[in-house]
Amino acid sequence: MSSIGYSHITSVRSRYAETDQMGFVYYGRFAEYYEIGRVETMRSLGLKYSDLESKHKIIMPVVSMQVRYLRPALYDQLLFIKTSIRQVPGSSITFFTEISNESNQLINASTIKLCFLDSDTKKRVNCPEIILDALNHAFQHTDIR
Repeated sequence: MSSIGYSHITSVRSRYAETDQMGFVYYGRFAEYYEIGRVETMRSLGLKYSDLESKHKIIMPVVSMQVRYLRPALYDQLLFIKTSIRQVPGSSITFFTEISNESNQLINASTIKLCFLDSDTKKRVNCPEIILDALNHAFQHTDIR
């Protein structure tokens, strides 16, 4: 069964500096992987975070993050970061992330909510039209599973 939404997959290879003494990617590094996924998902929609900040005066701080650690990520593994947006944002946007390893095993999942702030006033605003337009176009032309 398909649902409305948009997904993008990007990859990253875990580096030695990201692992702990057990040889596992340190749990705190996953927040960086989520950010890579969000940035590349927005880029795939034709939106660059740097343009949102400099041209459109919008910043997007994280307001909540839920994480499930299912399996360890290991040094030098190729990790696939699937980031999905499942609904049109209002005053916030929610990104759903699933990270899988080279064996296609789900190792980590997160739900991250960000809000929109005017970069000058630091006050909350609704989702900018440029993001809504890009997502509405993507939602009409893709299905996520």
